[in-house]
Amino acid sequence: MLITMEMEKDWIDRLQGKDMEALRWVYEQYGTSLLNLAYRILGDRYEAEDRLQELILKLPESIRSFKGNSLLGTWLYRIMHNLCLMQLGATGNRGRLLREFHAEGGLDESRIGDQAEWELKDKLNRLLNLLEPENRALLWLKEAEGLSLRELADIFSAPEGTLKARLSRSREKLKRALEENDYG
Repeated sequence: MLITMEMEKDWIDRLQGKDMEALRWVYEQYGTSLLNLAYRILGDRYEAEDRLQELILKLPESIRSFKGNSLLGTWLYRIMHNLCLMQLGATGNRGRLLREFHAEGGLDESRIGDQAEWELKDKLNRLLNLLEPENRALLWLKEAEGLSLRELADIFSAPEGTLKARLSRSREKLKRALEENDYG
């Protein structure tokens, strides 16, 4: 369903009134994309889920600072981006939970899908992990979520030209990695 600006404004008003149904709507509309962004920055599913929960729980209070200068989704991506960067700075040991998880026997691949799908996801994750968290998030939002450069500029608080250059360098780094290593 296409969300119009009017519909979005209505949901924002409801959020500001601490309407729980509005909070559920935000989660249903943006939860998966926000979780994917957090995972791409943090590299750890559990930490990403924690950041999503933190965002959703704080949303009834933080929505008051939403000025409407961007789309709600863009504003939410910016908040998630900042939460993840704060988490990386606070923990100093990115991926700790992931390492513990693997030490306990790892993941049962049979529960995820077929072997080819699992291997493709693993290769994609290894490639993306070659990028710094900021560039990984930028590339993910542009390519997987389809955000425009203008939206990315709002999220990253950077000029569009700077982001275009970062995207280009990130793509080039991934291309070189594909050519130089056995990722294909």
